[in-house]
Amino acid sequence: MARYSHLPIFQKAYDLTLVIYRYTTKFKREYKYTLGAKLKDTINEFLDWVILANSERKKTPALKEANMRLERLRIYVRLGHDLEVIGIKKYEILCRQMDELGRMLGGWMKKSKT
Repeated sequence: MARYSHLPIFQKAYDLTLVIYRYTTKFKREYKYTLGAKLKDTINEFLDWVILANSERKKTPALKEANMRLERLRIYVRLGHDLEVIGIKKYEILCRQMDELGRMLGGWMKKSKT
């Protein structure tokens, strides 16, 4: 992990990954292996695309893919909240972290286009 520790977006995405893994362990059984698995898969994919974007010369395609994963994550988190699997405080924490990642990703995309 030391190789990517200089990337603030990687650290924030890693922190969000830990939070999601901790939250999904407390999901009801009926949602743990469906919605919980989707949340974990999507945040892992986002993290993978961030790592790939860092190593590519042309970062825009990988950053666009990362952005798509972040949008999917937002939808799944909202679904979890609407199904009352994710409480309001946890939902607020997740939304704040996802918004921050979105801003960081947008800045990186803007910078990589120039």
